[in-house]
Amino acid sequence: MNNSLLLALDDSGREVILMGKGIGFNKSIGHHLKSEDIEKVFVLKDRSISKNIIRLASEIDSTYFELAKQVIDYAIEAYGMVLMEHIYLGLTDHLSFAVKRYQEGILIQNFYTQTLKRFNPNEFQVGLYALQLVREQLHVELPQDEAGNIAFHFINAQTNNSYSTDNKTIFETVQGILDIVKYNFSILYNEEGIGYTRFITHLRFFAQRLVNGSQDLYEYEDSFYTHVIESCKREYDCVRKIGIFIQEKFDSRLSRQEEMYLTVHIHRILEEYSHQNKK
Repeated sequence: MNNSLLLALDDSGREVILMGKGIGFNKSIGHHLKSEDIEKVFVLKDRSISKNIIRLASEIDSTYFELAKQVIDYAIEAYGMVLMEHIYLGLTDHLSFAVKRYQEGILIQNFYTQTLKRFNPNEFQVGLYALQLVREQLHVELPQDEAGNIAFHFINAQTNNSYSTDNKTIFETVQGILDIVKYNFSILYNEEGIGYTRFITHLRFFAQRLVNGSQDLYEYEDSFYTHVIESCKREYDCVRKIGIFIQEKFDSRLSRQEEMYLTVHIHRILEEYSHQNKK
């Protein structure tokens, strides 16, 4: 699939995805691999994860898969984190998207950075390590707030994380927002699309903050916020409906920062839907 990922058959004939630095370089069908070349094996029992890995491999440079693997290995070795496999997919996509945003001059402040440093120091340190690798290997200086965004991936992916007992509420919240968007615009989601995957990830983190009572209601507003709201009026009208849903379910309002995030994600969902229909 790329220099870091191979689709292969194991000794019992099962399809697997193999990860390893340079593992795909100069390999062809029928090549037998040595076990020492393989760093990670994904058995294709979870089709959704494997399909998304295959899709990402065609869209994202192999460097980001290698970066994500290094960061995940650090989290496991330094802090003994037990992580679900979706972290490989989510973190790879996040790192690629964060660098792209930076290169396009789009910087979005994370107002949860201080909260994360205090309540999730290990996960935040993993985020800082990720920024260090990006700086050393890609020569890109991501802002420290990005460490907080990366930390959320590790909070969410731990099998024993503190949010597990609230999963039902998180699921209901995510599904409720998805339904509002779907019925508001009369669309069907492209569940294999990048926009949908990113939207789901964002909604899960957002729902976790609501359940945990850690949503920051700082009155965030600048020229970028104003530009987004004015440029995406249909999407923002839908976000206001989501705000009513959140008010009724959690007795909490949306922060302006969250309004902006949701507006941008919905805009991408609509672009994906339009593009798919044209095809």
